[in-house]
Amino acid sequence: MSDSIDQHLADSATRTETDDVLDRLTVDNDRMLTALDEVIDVEAGLQQILDRAKEA
Repeated sequence: MSDSIDQHLADSATRTETDDVLDRLTVDNDRMLTALDEVIDVEAGLQQILDRAKEA
């Protein structure tokens, strides 16, 4: 059993290039989702302005 624990610790301590790439992609994805949320908020605000202008 000790061998499997040692192997797990060795595996979790070893970061690969793939791990680094996945981390960068995750950060990029989160940043893009935040930017998209901001665009959607602006679009909704503009739509409200247009709707009010049509009612006036």
